[in-house]
Amino acid sequence: MGTHNSKENHQIKSSRTDTDPQQTFIPLTIKVNQQTDYNGWQEIYRCSHAEWVHGVSELFGFVQHTFTCNSELHSVCAPGFCSESLSRKLHPNFTRCSPKSSFSTSRSILPSLSPSSIKSEKLRQHFEYNHVPAMISSLQNYSVHGIVNGCSKSGLNHGDTIMLSVYSSILNKTQFIIVDLKLNRYVCALDNDYYGLVNASKVHASWSIDRTQVIVRVPILEDSTALDFYKIVKKEAKIYRRILPIDSRTQFQFTPNYWSSHLLIYTHTTYNRSTTINYNTTRLTPSSSNKIQRQIIAQQRQSTGSYLTLKNIHTWSTYTYEQIFVDQGFRFLSMIYTPDGVYIILTFADTRCHCEQTLPLSYFDVCDANTLQRLKRIHTQLISHVCSLHMCRNLLTPIFSHSANRMAFCTTTNNGGKELQISIVVLPNQLNLKSICRRLIIHYLHIFNGNIEDITRELPYRLSQYVQYRPEYP
Repeated sequence: MGTHNSKENHQIKSSRTDTDPQQTFIPLTIKVNQQTDYNGWQEIYRCSHAEWVHGVSELFGFVQHTFTCNSELHSVCAPGFCSESLSRKLHPNFTRCSPKSSFSTSRSILPSLSPSSIKSEKLRQHFEYNHVPAMISSLQNYSVHGIVNGCSKSGLNHGDTIMLSVYSSILNKTQFIIVDLKLNRYVCALDNDYYGLVNASKVHASWSIDRTQVIVRVPILEDSTALDFYKIVKKEAKIYRRILPIDSRTQFQFTPNYWSSHLLIYTHTTYNRSTTINYNTTRLTPSSSNKIQRQIIAQQRQSTGSYLTLKNIHTWSTYTYEQIFVDQGFRFLSMIYTPDGVYIILTFADTRCHCEQTLPLSYFDVCDANTLQRLKRIHTQLISHVCSLHMCRNLLTPIFSHSANRMAFCTTTNNGGKELQISIVVLPNQLNLKSICRRLIIHYLHIFNGNIEDITRELPYRLSQYVQYRPEYP
């Protein structure tokens, strides 16, 4: 519970936004009468998708975000483009389940998923010429095969950074490289070649906040998946630990309140099994060997079921864990921290294909970031043709306000799936004076000054780090 101040009696009048220069909207006039005192978990506003993109998002302190796949609305190099859709375009043989081409009018905001082979080839060439070093693309005959993590915000933890999967048919090996789209440069490569063609959709990766470590979940055998840990040494990522086997649906993310020491992991195990942890005892230098020593350092017995676990990345010890109970007919989709690291949002979606005219269901579990206990469950429903199995997840992923006190997500609940709406929910204040003060500071900085990034340049270093949610702990 807490007080959330905002402007009152706002009016917004807009004819269009810059998100889609080719789309024309009817001018909208929106009047919002906001109260100043809200309870935690309270839905404070609901609007149509058109109203959201025409000013409601900025009014309530959110960044401009359409929730739709925007890979076709920006240039290829633009930061924040939907890499999941782009990854599908790199696969010319990708087709959706539904053969129907005529969708309802509500489907018009969704992207087309039928790219031509010519466009796919241009995308491959773009990445190879601009982001893949010549040593890898030309001399070793590697070509871009896919993008790891898709558009997941919980992946590399940096919106401008993606991981590419490159494959050499001559060497029959797959390699992973990291590129920064904002700086338009190659960052590093994982110095461990994986034999055969590794499907990028079966790989999951996370990058530490201080950019010193990378963790990758990758299939290494036909029925086995490993968790590989890398430390970045100059422009190479050296492997130092491998955990084998793990569940192929395991997801993980570095905790934003710590630079690189805390890792949140979601696991699902259907039977008891032992886990082998192997370490690379060779000193990690640019010229050192990158082979894993095949000696058993430790064993862990995994319990059956779904668990959320907070781990120490250095010792691989467990801080805390919590069993997750998934509703029947639903599957775990993704997890994301709030910007201040106070809450964890777990997204679950039903297991059916919705490429045809059926209404998908999903729900969010809001958990405490320290105890991992569930605090709230929010059910939602989307418009037809939004398929969590075959489409971009932007429509299923919530976003947060600048001050991290509000969450917005897509829904059609209470209108029978006729119109896509955006629901804005207040997140309760944490009982922590430091966190409450930061919310208020960022809220007023955003109202009176606009762009937070521009303001931070004028602030003292520690205050600048504070309002940017930079961690204080190693």
